[in-house]
Amino acid sequence: MHQPPSASTLVPLLGDGSSTSRKTVKEALLSLGDAAIPALRHAADGADAVLRARARQILIELRRRRGLQQLREILVDPGASLEAGLLAIDEVLGAADPALDVAGQLDAWAVATAERLEENAPAEQASAALHQVLAVEAGLRGASSDFHNSLHVSLTRTVEDRRGLPLTLCAVYALVGRRAGMEIALLPFPGHVLLMVRGESSQQIVDPFSGGTPLDEAACLARLRQLGIAPSSHWFEPAPDAEMLTRQLRNLAAAMRRHGRNRDAVEIMALLEHA
Repeated sequence: MHQPPSASTLVPLLGDGSSTSRKTVKEALLSLGDAAIPALRHAADGADAVLRARARQILIELRRRRGLQQLREILVDPGASLEAGLLAIDEVLGAADPALDVAGQLDAWAVATAERLEENAPAEQASAALHQVLAVEAGLRGASSDFHNSLHVSLTRTVEDRRGLPLTLCAVYALVGRRAGMEIALLPFPGHVLLMVRGESSQQIVDPFSGGTPLDEAACLARLRQLGIAPSSHWFEPAPDAEMLTRQLRNLAAAMRRHGRNRDAVEIMALLEHA
């Protein structure tokens, strides 16, 4: 039986001068999927500049396809993990960075946070610990410039650059807090997701976009009035991770449209049709 050419055989052919030949080779490599990644990575780190560039382009496309497939699977799971979904989005965006251990950084922040907590800590102490580690020491803040850049949706870029959208920052706080043993939920506030930290006998709402600033009920109601939205208990009820992931994908599609990436936005919204 005829065996298809291996990735190690195909990758050098990306340097062919014929665009038709290169297109055929590219499609063959894409059809191999993850099996092509080791050979492509080798070329992407090699001495040939042309091969490096073309291998990297195919790696980005393979990761994009893998991320889309992961999102399709995650979105039909009622118990979907927000962390897994955000990392899949990073694959789609090409923002995933093998050199950056996102989970390791979240773990490190969680250890630093847990060290500041007493047993059965009240919500105020828990949120203060998150604020100290993430806002003061790590410098996590809301993205004040180019707010609608799609990369601000990225968990990886937010961890790396310390800037992100409200929902992405809430996710970082939640993932760190949960690792530290806290009970934390995201609140589906309109326009600007907030975070609820629960303690042994109290709870506190905080705004990671503003550096983990605590908000009382009056401040939350004032935000609703500014948006022209009637107060409702719904805004104060924890949202499941699956709902927040769907909202983040809508944020991503909106950012893509603002930058003229309508085809990409349609692809993202198509994921939600069967969610």
